Amino acid sequence: MNLNCPSCGSQDTQKLTLAMDKGGVMEKGAKFGVFYFANVWVPFVTFLVAVMFAIIFAFIHWTLALAAFAGVCFLGYLARKWVKNKGKSKYDNLPVAMKQSGFQCNRCAHTFIPA
Repeated sequence: MNLNCPSCGSQDTQKLTLAMDKGGVMEKGAKFGVFYFANVWVPFVTFLVAVMFAIIFAFIHWTLALAAFAGVCFLGYLARKWVKNKGKSKYDNLPVAMKQSGFQCNRCAHTFIPA
């Protein structure tokens, strides 16, 4: 089995499961913090800001208050989605076959399954 990188020909390759586990405890803790922030604090703060804007705009007209509430909730949803995407690993979108039997080049970061 040839384990050289098909892209650059380098012999400096490693099993993809080893590359995915490189972060250790610190990286896993940081990811937990990001997902905790995204799942708990972003919706909580979004709801508080949405209610605050709705109360302020309710003095003008109730439909404006409803629109402000919906707009802030939608922006909070987009913020949560952005924060969660920033915390994802670059290996999350790989197919299962690539995760199980794939290799990664340490020179050009190309992922491949050896032939």
